[in-house]
Amino acid sequence: MVFSNQNWNVWLLSGLVFLNIVDVQASEEAYEVLKKEMNIRETGSLIFANYSQENLKALDAFLTEHKDSPVREKVLYLKAHMLWSLHYYTRAPEAYQAFIREYPESQYVRISRLRNGAAYLFSGQPQKALPILTELSEDYPERPEMYGRELAYTLSRCGKQKEAVRFMDAVEAKMSIGSASRFLPRLKMHFDIIRMVGQPLRKIELRDHPTGKLVTNKKLRGKVVLIDFWATWCAPCISELPFLKEAYTKHRADGFEILSISLDENQGVFERMISAREMNWLHFYDGQKWENRIAKAFGIRSIPVNLLVDKKGIVRAVNLRGAAVSDEVARLVSP
Repeated sequence: MVFSNQNWNVWLLSGLVFLNIVDVQASEEAYEVLKKEMNIRETGSLIFANYSQENLKALDAFLTEHKDSPVREKVLYLKAHMLWSLHYYTRAPEAYQAFIREYPESQYVRISRLRNGAAYLFSGQPQKALPILTELSEDYPERPEMYGRELAYTLSRCGKQKEAVRFMDAVEAKMSIGSASRFLPRLKMHFDIIRMVGQPLRKIELRDHPTGKLVTNKKLRGKVVLIDFWATWCAPCISELPFLKEAYTKHRADGFEILSISLDENQGVFERMISAREMNWLHFYDGQKWENRIAKAFGIRSIPVNLLVDKKGIVRAVNLRGAAVSDEVARLVSP
């Protein structure tokens, strides 16, 4: 049998269309499997899933096998979101940037730009976060509730505390009226913490648990101290513990101390946790959860929160995450 060039082209094109249809069907079926196994939920412009290292590998496998899948956009975004949710902040920016490059018009781009900047902030790279978050604020000047928290923290971490204060004052004034006012209380809680930078540490007087040793501002003077507000039931708090232990082990001999303020109610659970995790530093526990005496004095209504205080008792940084804790401690303990 002899085919003309025209017939051959038609046959080849038909074959390619058929293969494409098969590939699309295979990728859609594979995505349905992922949805079931990972409990993927889509709500408006957001996607959620059960986050784990195994599920992250499954997403990578899907992206490798189904490069032209019509659901690639969702899977690529979900990979970046999963890295973020697993607190892999050093890896998340690359994933978010890959997604933004490939799908610049996606409905997930705005949240991806925010998380990209925040991941740099949380991984101790505020200088890289600043232009990203600044650009976001310029593109959405009427939406400070979206990026205000992250940008204020970033300005402060970049040594621009006065600029951070001016920004926070402007945001509060803008959001105090209109429909955006409902977002202001939660945002203001973070702003109030950021405003502590450069100020003397508020008065502390408590008994260490379980030694009963008195802890005051005067007794802490001369040490670099991390005041850490946490609880055993707070997953993000637990994720930060390895970094706290690393910093404590590395710098304790240099005059570094941690004072953890527990918002737990169950003393047994609290004591078992600090023993099992070998959290061999100062602790305060009163069993009052959000009514914790020290937490109330500092206006804490969300955790984790921490304040890094220098040897003179001045707050130098707030809400450090990951390796940034050890990096900032090293800077303050050095002669």
